[in-house]
Formats: sequence, structure tokens, C-alpha cells
Amino acid sequence: MFLRFVDFWETQKPELIDQEIHLYSDTLKVAGTTDLVCKIGNDLWIIDHKTSNHIQTTHELQAAVYAHCYEECFGIKPDKTGILWLKSSKRKGSKDKMQGKGWEMVLPARTQEENIEIFKTVKRLFDLENPNEAPVFTEFKTQVKKQD
Repeated sequence: MFLRFVDFWETQKPELIDQEIHLYSDTLKVAGTTDLVCKIGNDLWIIDHKTSNHIQTTHELQAAVYAHCYEECFGIKPDKTGILWLKSSKRKGSKDKMQGKGWEMVLPARTQEENIEIFKTVKRLFDLENPNEAPVFTEFKTQVKKQD
């Protein structure tokens, strides 16, 4: 999987903005960690890596939520979201698509707004079914002290 990621990196030559960045949304009441924020060409991308056998609709919703959170946290709206699928059956690169041997960038089938609306609907159902669900952590230390 690592070599597939390296091939993506060397082929697409993204400009790293951030990685493994913790994000949250007060409006959606969610938090998470996105894998990669980068620029490819002139576009700011939110990219989540997947090594699963199949890409699910929930992966697209997850990327949309990360983009929403990024905009809420930093005041910058990402241009694009994608799932970097590192277990793709693709066997060669393409000039028309972002893909290489064993990897491909899966782009959303719906708009950002449509995916957020679907997420909100699913979250409402989750909240109905789990009325007592609460975050494990509600506070995080912002300073740490080194122990001798």
C-alpha cells in the first residue's frame, strides 16, 4: 500500500498542506481526522486514504464532512474531495483520470452539498437510535509537560 501511495505522490506531485489533521464542526456536531490536505494544481483537496476491498458511499460522505469541517475550522473551502483507494484493481496510469497501478482517486458521485444533506439525514437517524450517545472526550489538553 505504501508503494502505491508513493506512486500517487510521484505521479500527481501534490503540495502538502497538512496530514492527519484533527477537524471538528460545531454545526454538524462531529469531529474526525482527515488523512491529507494538499494542493494538486490550483485545487485544494481533502483526501482520505482507503485500503479496503471496496469503496462505500459512507467514504464519500466522510470526505464531504471533512471538507465541511475544514472550512469551518480554517475559513477555507476545499475545492475538491477524493478517496485515494490504495487497493484498486487498476493496472496502469491514465491521462484522463488520477490513477496508477493498484491505486485510483475516487471522486464524489454527488455534490458536496448533497453529501452533507445525506450525512445529516443519516446522523439524525443515528441520534434517534442512540439517544444517550456521548463523546468519550470533551476536553483535550493544549499543553504537555515533559517528565524527567
